[in-house]
Amino acid sequence: MADAGEARGVEKETPKWASATDSASLDVRAAAAGIITESQLGKDLGRLLNDFLNAHVPWPYHANPGIAFDATGGESQRFESLIYTSPTPLDRVSADNVACAVDVHERLDLEQLRQSFGRIARVKALSKKIFPSVSDGVPVADATMGIIFARESDVAIEVLAHEVAELLRKHPHRLWTDMVVVLSRGTVHLACQIPYKPLGDFLPPARNVNYRAAMYIHVFARAHAAFALNKMCALLFPYLYMYQPAVGLPPYKELLKDMPQTGMPIAGFQFNLSGNLVPVPTTTPFTELYLFPLSFRVEDQQGNLHAKVQYMPWQDGGVVRVQGQFPIEALLVFAGKEALSQPVVRFQGEQTSGVIPMSADQFKQMAMKLAKQSNLVIKPDQRPKLVINKHGDEGTSSPFIARLFLGLCTLRDQTIADKSLRQSFDKVFEGIIGGLQNLRTTARSITTLYSSHSEGVASGKAARVVNGDIYIDEPIDAELRRLTESFINTASRIVKERMKELVKLLDVNIGFLFQKGGAFNNGIARLRPTDPALGDYLIATRAKWCARLMMVRNSLEHETWSLPHVRHEQAGANARAIEPLIDGQPVTEFVAQMLDRVCCFVEELSTHAMQRRMQHDVSLTEIPLSERLPENAARFRQALIGGGTPTWALAYHDSKFEDT
Repeated sequence: MADAGEARGVEKETPKWASATDSASLDVRAAAAGIITESQLGKDLGRLLNDFLNAHVPWPYHANPGIAFDATGGESQRFESLIYTSPTPLDRVSADNVACAVDVHERLDLEQLRQSFGRIARVKALSKKIFPSVSDGVPVADATMGIIFARESDVAIEVLAHEVAELLRKHPHRLWTDMVVVLSRGTVHLACQIPYKPLGDFLPPARNVNYRAAMYIHVFARAHAAFALNKMCALLFPYLYMYQPAVGLPPYKELLKDMPQTGMPIAGFQFNLSGNLVPVPTTTPFTELYLFPLSFRVEDQQGNLHAKVQYMPWQDGGVVRVQGQFPIEALLVFAGKEALSQPVVRFQGEQTSGVIPMSADQFKQMAMKLAKQSNLVIKPDQRPKLVINKHGDEGTSSPFIARLFLGLCTLRDQTIADKSLRQSFDKVFEGIIGGLQNLRTTARSITTLYSSHSEGVASGKAARVVNGDIYIDEPIDAELRRLTESFINTASRIVKERMKELVKLLDVNIGFLFQKGGAFNNGIARLRPTDPALGDYLIATRAKWCARLMMVRNSLEHETWSLPHVRHEQAGANARAIEPLIDGQPVTEFVAQMLDRVCCFVEELSTHAMQRRMQHDVSLTEIPLSERLPENAARFRQALIGGGTPTWALAYHDSKFEDT
């Protein structure tokens, strides 16, 4: 077989990675800071990048401005940085030798991102000759990597990532941009994930290979600005090794030393049976894919477990996953030759087939054939029978469901990993969400009851005026009083008992909110050094409505107060109802205001308590009302700290729940 260097027409030389030292991570971070500073002072960003690359990549690589061309006469636009193999620097480079094209911008906006994507697609589409594998069996990469490189960006890193995802959906995957680097914000790159396993970096697949691996390809955003150049090197340098294996392995781990591992997946893609990367479908039910997958157990005659076998629907085919030492090929042989045509991924005690033409029925047939033609025992896993109770006719288009139920449950999934704590949270939260639903129902009943009575009195249906006396034929005092007392008690219980218990589970103490002035002030003083935003929020909450709610509840429970009767007076030939007051406010206005305040309190205090538990470089941002989806009126989503997206901070407001 040919040597990699000989294959691309360069002489042998002992290459060396300049960054192969223990201080590589720190050195690259320092270089990135220097590039930013010098670029801001007016030096050309592309030249600064090329100087860095030429100082770090080994011979026979060069990095300089240039145009790539192919044997058919096609050529790219001029790039500020082409990384290629050659004995000497070139201005025009054969596409056969181009490992990476970098489009450089001082400041990147969305339109420039789209234009760069097109330029990179053009250079990736240039024809290349096929190179053989090198003698040690390392495959020679032959695709051109594409990187968009900028010092600054006009938009947040997540916005860039969403635009990248949209561009990927519109183009064949072999023309995709592989990475976006913004030195002042972070990176967007492609990450791969075998089902149920951690993420890894995804490098451009070989041009002439029909790849059908069972993995998710994620558009992944990171807001670690200080490590943006490090991450670029950690993707680029290994690819340069695969493109020219004679240069040896680069210092991958050293480059990423001390780099945070957190980030945000933006969109997912999968290989289909044609070997194309296409968006992950959203129509597969969660219960079929994860909660109750189609699966069976393989046992011997003595009942010893040999394997757990699972079927995963995958685009226009399927994937077989085996947990255990039983060889997956011994199963796939019963599914036909095509099932054995794709390489098997073996990782951490599991075996995963490629994407194969297999339906759920064919998976069952494979299991039956195995049982008939072997002495193994096949035991299908039984799907448990569920009892599903209907709680209402609302979905996530309702702000109440989207924000107070789904939104808080999603945030709980993201911030509470401990199983015991999660169970305790769920128990308390169930009481809160049930209380809020009852509170809404009671508030509606109060409003409907009084409005109907008022209209009936005015029309003469519910009351008569005879000789100046008013006869109430349809009184509502007892029912209105009962509903009002239920509302006050439920609202007080949610705020004072259940919310206090919920946030205490999350290491937030608000018990002093309901104590007398001195104890309250002392509690605020203790809180301010560690959480001033919560302190200010609780002061405003107490002053504007909470103390009032507690006062009414205490008067109801411990004193002689009860809702006054509805008063009536003559108005012409008929009568007019006069709404009873609670603390000087008409009862229907009081319940509407308190319902609104309690909903905001539950959402915001719960969100703040869970936001405090998020990883140090991940937080939440508030989605503007105009940008919320009709099918999901969620208020919050995750945001990367430092990526340019403003993070949400707890602050009291008087806006209605629906207007926030």
